[in-house]
Amino acid sequence: MTHESGATVNNFWPGTSSGDGGAGDVRVDVPRSRDAEFTAFVRDSGAYLHRTAYLLCGDPHRAEELVQSTFERVYRTWAKVRPGTQRAYARRILVNLKIDSWRHGHRESFPGDDKIPVASTSDHAGRVVLRDELVRGLAQLPPTQRRVVVLRHLLDLPEAEVARELGLAVGTVKAANSRGLARLRDLLREGAEAVEPVEFDERAVLDRSRAALRRRRVGQAVGAACVVLLLALGVVTRGPVPIPGIGPVVLPGGQLLAPLFDDGRAEQIGPGPALIGNTPVACPEDVPAPTPNRPAEPGEDVGPLDDPLVVDAADARLLTCYDVDIEAVTPGYVDDSGLPVTADGEPLPEPRGLSDSGEIWHFDSAELFDDNDETDDARIQSPWAGDHSGSATSLTFYQGSRAFPTGLAVTGERVVWSEYAAADTSPRRSFLRVEVSDTTPESVSGTTWTVTTTEERLWLLAVTRDHALWTAGVTYDDTRLFAETLDDRGTAMELAAGVTALGADDDEAVAAVLSPGAGGTSTTSIRLFDDLAGGDVTGTTLFEIEHDSSAEVTQVAVSDEIVAWTVMPVGAGSGALYVLDRIGGRDSVVHLPDGVVDDLRASGGLVSWTSTDTAAENPTDSSYLYRATPSASGYDGPDLARFPGGSVTASLAGNRTAWLETQSPRQWLVECTVTPTLERD
Repeated sequence: MTHESGATVNNFWPGTSSGDGGAGDVRVDVPRSRDAEFTAFVRDSGAYLHRTAYLLCGDPHRAEELVQSTFERVYRTWAKVRPGTQRAYARRILVNLKIDSWRHGHRESFPGDDKIPVASTSDHAGRVVLRDELVRGLAQLPPTQRRVVVLRHLLDLPEAEVARELGLAVGTVKAANSRGLARLRDLLREGAEAVEPVEFDERAVLDRSRAALRRRRVGQAVGAACVVLLLALGVVTRGPVPIPGIGPVVLPGGQLLAPLFDDGRAEQIGPGPALIGNTPVACPEDVPAPTPNRPAEPGEDVGPLDDPLVVDAADARLLTCYDVDIEAVTPGYVDDSGLPVTADGEPLPEPRGLSDSGEIWHFDSAELFDDNDETDDARIQSPWAGDHSGSATSLTFYQGSRAFPTGLAVTGERVVWSEYAAADTSPRRSFLRVEVSDTTPESVSGTTWTVTTTEERLWLLAVTRDHALWTAGVTYDDTRLFAETLDDRGTAMELAAGVTALGADDDEAVAAVLSPGAGGTSTTSIRLFDDLAGGDVTGTTLFEIEHDSSAEVTQVAVSDEIVAWTVMPVGAGSGALYVLDRIGGRDSVVHLPDGVVDDLRASGGLVSWTSTDTAAENPTDSSYLYRATPSASGYDGPDLARFPGGSVTASLAGNRTAWLETQSPRQWLVECTVTPTLERD
């Protein structure tokens, strides 16, 4: 196309002219087509995605296959991807494709020295400095630890984004990261090489992506035609068909499809199970018998507890309708990008934001599709509701970029959350913010404000009726605990250093304070802070726990009736949950399977938590509701129930519980009230 002035309008591709293209032509760019935008994306992101795939699978050829499959899926949904988020969107698809290969039992091994494609290159933008030892070390890590280390450190993603991309809790990511790095420190030695960069032919990738999309559409069209043909055949053959020499015959197609056209719908078509939904809560005729327990054996490690009963998590019974009263079940699914959403595309929240009223606080989906730890429109949503009636608060806008959410804690109707500024800001800051939606204290009800800002990272969070608590430090292993009032007029009080776990209820907070020792042993004190309003920054030491230096108190929780904590090994291995009965003196210990415990919650005599076996080839989450005291179990002993479903994350707040069940790609959010005391004879 040529203007009257003789200026030539060239298309997107350099060196291509729509006219004669003489030296005097004036180049004017026109909006790029979908294919032009996609090929530019392939050219800019191919090497980055290949390096990510190689670090995840260890095989350069398999990595190329994963990247090509990723490009095909991205091309399929290109029109739906927001500008500026394409690389993060593609990375999430790539990671999910790799996880799917692990789930289907296909295990790749990392290459040895003779197979690592190392070569020097002058292309600095395409280089990734990678030790031979790092590749071998990654090969020896369990799958979950390997994925976390790659995404967290080699791709420089924050914990919250790693958690969402892998479908794990933030606490699980932190634990897997700590254990993976500890293991790598034992495996690595000096020396470094570079991975040879891979260049993708964007035109060839586009052609293959187009072909894949055509095959998909043809397959969909053929499938739809087959369905129509079968329905037509069923209608024709529904009744008896007269066949000469045989008589009236009802053909199979009519028998199968006839129920669809009869009065009332059949619950299922043909033999086999009915359509599958979420795993139902069992409802037997009588209250189930409590979980087996036993007295502690002589010499058995029961920590500081006095004559506790011992329960094994493997003996947990299933949750029943006597434990909970279901109020709502919201179905959802994992979309093409790996994000849990409802049927209408709204984000499906994690239960950890559950409040006493049953509302669920959560961050919306925007922050999941952004590089450099920032997004233009990330918000915290409250409350989550199926009718989308909740309100939203935007995250902090700092130096021209929106901060990224990194943590969330809820007690009663008070919520605190942490944010981390975008990577290109200087100085890079963390923000602790709070919102109070009840009437205590009245002066700040319904308000949102920033409690503190710091150039350190914020790690653990908790909130009481009157105080926000947090740990801050450059690294997770070197932090200090602070508290500040919720009246927007106080100053931060430093409470302790070396805190490994933090919890709170309305009136008090509890922390695990580590004191490293000599000879392979350490001491952790469980410290209660119940007079912060009076300025008590020391707290009360409930007891001190001596343990092997390879173990750590990873979670704590407190209520009016109990104090609970978990001790887990830093590496792989099993741990235990310890529960102090503050009223009845009926202490107990629960032996836990290998893995990581996350989101330990306490309410009255109830405790809930989620366990993840990070060493498993296909990690799943198991969640438990523990009636730790006689006032909750209905008899003189504890009772442990497991939430139904193959992979479940759950939370507890007041007399409410919620859990998210995953049967990939489907998910269900179940919201319930909890029976405070089981009625047992």
